[in-house]
Amino acid sequence: MANKSNGAIGKAYQYLREGILSGELALGSPISEMEISEKLKISRSPIREALRRMESEGLVYRYPGRGTFVTNITQRDLEEIFELRIMFEVQALNTACQHFDPEFLDALERDFTYLNPDSHPQQYYDANARLHRGIIAYAGNERMAKFYRQLQAQIAIVNRISARDPEHFVLSREKHLAIVRALKTHDLEEARKQLQKHLEEVRDRTIKEYVESIPLERNPLLRNSR
Repeated sequence: MANKSNGAIGKAYQYLREGILSGELALGSPISEMEISEKLKISRSPIREALRRMESEGLVYRYPGRGTFVTNITQRDLEEIFELRIMFEVQALNTACQHFDPEFLDALERDFTYLNPDSHPQQYYDANARLHRGIIAYAGNERMAKFYRQLQAQIAIVNRISARDPEHFVLSREKHLAIVRALKTHDLEEARKQLQKHLEEVRDRTIKEYVESIPLERNPLLRNSR
């Protein structure tokens, strides 16, 4: 019975997570346990358990008496997420640079080199995740890795916002290649410079895309400037 319950929780979690990260479940939209129960042919108990797990990851939030909603990223959220990413990744690079497996870096270079305008967006997301997670993993700081993992789901949402910029994938590919090639030559100073610049540029483009995508009546930044 326990295995069956765990399987149902995993099924609900995977369905909801993919829906949120793909944009099928829009930011700020309500989540209907009944609709999900009917669609997945499972009871509402495992759905509630999956939602509790997702709440701890920052993917959903609950309003007592109103229900559960997909988290609604704000500009301040974006700023905080990137502040933490820059702090963690640039610091981690100091140690990781000494321990990267050459084969890992060779594989990353191939991945980014072969990306082109016809590549599926998921290929960009996957290569991007391998590099940034690798920086944290090779640093060997378990506490840092734990905190970074807590940001992963929110970072995935942020990546979807960044991707609205038509130049995002081309610029991202070039920056990632510059980071990888600096790491391959053990040029820590250049790798740090490229990583910091890359994350700051992605931050600025993401906030720009976020602000421009909000209708005027819902965007206090634009509304107050009229």
